[in-house]
Amino acid sequence: MDARFGLGWKLVARSIFAMELCFPFHDQLHASLRAHVRSLPASMGHHQKWESYRNLREELAQNLSLVERGCWDYFDENTKAQSDYRMWVQGMLTDETARTEPSGPIDPYRGGGRYMTITMAFLVVADSPTDRAVSALCRVPESRLWDRTTFQHILRGLGILNFASVESDVLYLIPRDDDWSLTAEDMSQQKFSYLRPVR
Repeated sequence: MDARFGLGWKLVARSIFAMELCFPFHDQLHASLRAHVRSLPASMGHHQKWESYRNLREELAQNLSLVERGCWDYFDENTKAQSDYRMWVQGMLTDETARTEPSGPIDPYRGGGRYMTITMAFLVVADSPTDRAVSALCRVPESRLWDRTTFQHILRGLGILNFASVESDVLYLIPRDDDWSLTAEDMSQQKFSYLRPVR
């Protein structure tokens, strides 16, 4: 797993936005996403971080046709925002959502498929201009929550993030190396049921 994150807990109300996308494993895309993750050191200026996420979002949007499963969430209730953010961070720090042993080299002549996921989450100061903008961006009819066009709309719209109002963010890619890629059997497990088929 490759990851970068920064934590800065303060005694203020928060909201959360998170997105996870699951792609079939592809060497070139994996290498590019890994480079994006590594471009985010633990400490950088607000504008530099905005540019790094912009570059990532653009690449994800350009490759959205390849996504098979995904999810996104926005919550503006403080306790749930904190709890969910910790959950996303734990997804990076534990093996709960990753393999516990290598899946082995990818063999293009054998079926079964291999997968990779990329996750981003932002803990936002509640009722800030950024929070209000993200809230508006995420007002999507329930029937369209998992539409590819909705993921595209949100990815393109996240340029509204002002990192002066983002208290903490986390970004990670599973796997770090191709021989730890997720298998079809992995993806069928209950722990991945939150990832919805993208239409």
